[in-house]
Amino acid sequence: MSTYVPPAKNAATVEAAENTNSYTPANPPTRLSPFISWMTDAKRAAYSSSALRILYGLALLMYFVSSYKDRHYVWGVGSSWVDSQVNRQGWPTIFGVLFPKDSVAIFDTQYLIFLALIVLFIAGWRTKFVTPVLAFFYVSLVTNSTVLTNGGDTIVRITLVFLIFADLSQHWSLDALRKRRQIRNNPALLPRIPAWFSNPLHNAAIILCGYQIMVVYVASGIYKSLGAEWMNGTALYYSMILDVFNVQPLLSQIVWQSSLFVAIGTFLSIWVQLLFPLMVLWRPTRIVALVFLLGMHFGIGLFLGLWPFSIPMMALDLLFIRDSSWQAAIKWLTNLGGNLKQFGKSMTAPHTK
Repeated sequence: MSTYVPPAKNAATVEAAENTNSYTPANPPTRLSPFISWMTDAKRAAYSSSALRILYGLALLMYFVSSYKDRHYVWGVGSSWVDSQVNRQGWPTIFGVLFPKDSVAIFDTQYLIFLALIVLFIAGWRTKFVTPVLAFFYVSLVTNSTVLTNGGDTIVRITLVFLIFADLSQHWSLDALRKRRQIRNNPALLPRIPAWFSNPLHNAAIILCGYQIMVVYVASGIYKSLGAEWMNGTALYYSMILDVFNVQPLLSQIVWQSSLFVAIGTFLSIWVQLLFPLMVLWRPTRIVALVFLLGMHFGIGLFLGLWPFSIPMMALDLLFIRDSSWQAAIKWLTNLGGNLKQFGKSMTAPHTK
């Protein structure tokens, strides 16, 4: 139950603290003070984590809605052909509670509940409750089979566990809308979970997700450097001519006919991934790395059709964008929209002599 500040307290101060999730530790300064302050003063990557929630949800919805007609053959009653491989993976038995393979009705009901959870996750409704339930449903379903995997399912499965402890609904969510309404109606209302507890949990989850994407990039760069096609600058060409990934034949043909583009794209994909942990330490190189990697993953989705992999990777890349950068971009877009609206009015307004 929510508690209230005694009347002597300044309600405006409470509202400001609520909006910034601020908390000031009372311990004396130490060598760890900057890190402790960073972990406890506020929830970091607020805009990026909210964007990640939406992108993750869209990727999951795209993946499992498109697989709806094949759900029984891949995960349900008709998927006994993959049981031997699933059993060798050794997943805990708790994940076998959901999505039974001996009942069509129960499986379909739970599948529809899972889709509904994804929609609620995108909308940001009761996210603190929906996220762990969604994670359990997701892991239970994807570990029920070994097909339709593309790497995106692995990164989502790992990071969703971390994101259970993060606040993913600070922006662009029904939770944020409800929170603003509550504060407007009662400015003295305090959060149910104190900032000194929730802020470190959120920030730790963001750090773990950032570390996970670094591991993926560095490992990918190392494995690419061991391949002859990657080292001689032709791997991008071979990726785009494979029939299984050739979802945009015309666009792919336009791209791979440029030898210079293929060579530069191949080499950059190796070195940017290998050096990503170092490039994020300095703002100019971080911008270069993020622009290239976001473009690379968008290209993977567009040209190879691997959107369930590309979208989660782009969402994790966004975690390295600071809130101040988001705010500047939103302000610029708002001003641009206002200017375009004024221009439209001036063009449609009747002219008088």
